[in-house]
Amino acid sequence: MPELPEVQTVINGLMEAVIHKKIISIEEFRAGTVIWNCPKGDFGAIIDIARRGKYIIINTSWQFKIVIHLRMTGKLIYLEDYNFKTPHTRAEILFSDKTKLIFDDVRTFGKIEIYEINMPVKALDTLGVEPLSSNLNYTYLRGKLKNKKAPVKNILLDQSIIAGLGNIYVNEILFRARINPLISGLELRKKQIDEIIFQTKQVLKEALKYNGTTISDYRSVDNKTGEFQRFLKVYNKKKCECNSDLVRIKQAGRSTFYCPKCQKV
Repeated sequence: MPELPEVQTVINGLMEAVIHKKIISIEEFRAGTVIWNCPKGDFGAIIDIARRGKYIIINTSWQFKIVIHLRMTGKLIYLEDYNFKTPHTRAEILFSDKTKLIFDDVRTFGKIEIYEINMPVKALDTLGVEPLSSNLNYTYLRGKLKNKKAPVKNILLDQSIIAGLGNIYVNEILFRARINPLISGLELRKKQIDEIIFQTKQVLKEALKYNGTTISDYRSVDNKTGEFQRFLKVYNKKKCECNSDLVRIKQAGRSTFYCPKCQKV
């Protein structure tokens, strides 16, 4: 699933490709992909594109907002050929200049939802702090961890606590912080919490610099892969940089990678 760096990279590409373009229509090719949460109407032009967690929010001049969640395999691809479709095109946003944005999704979990500009979006209202903001600080995270018996990895993946983190980056963050993913939140000391915060911001900034991580499906708007996978330390790896064998386990249905030497319990 695209995480914060991948979603932000997509938005950066959209800002270059489609900002101020007038939307003619949104066409759906698989039922349930496009969801209208308000009466249908004309969109006008795109005036702003923002991110909240893993969500893309497109605001239009005629008082609509388009909220997109890529889920597992969703991609937004900008094309100058009105007639071209990918094998897994589920929807298209068509522009007045004969260009378009394709929503390609192999596993069909992604969604495009449309709201009036002032309507609340429940999925956004329940999200936690943005990890690259000053709101992710010791006081905040300590408050979320202090009574939690759950493993720290599971807590960091909770979107209601920190918005935008996913499995790849949490594995990398905990490795760099030298914290075992099985330790419970309430066991963490101040120094460890501070290190989690520091490494969270550091890893995400580095991933953004390299346009995200492509393990399988993720592509940017111009259909290019990310490059941060070249710098991963533990995710999908077998050997640690200390030459120890990495341990791979399942936590909450997701693969966890850690070094028993560098990340002692």
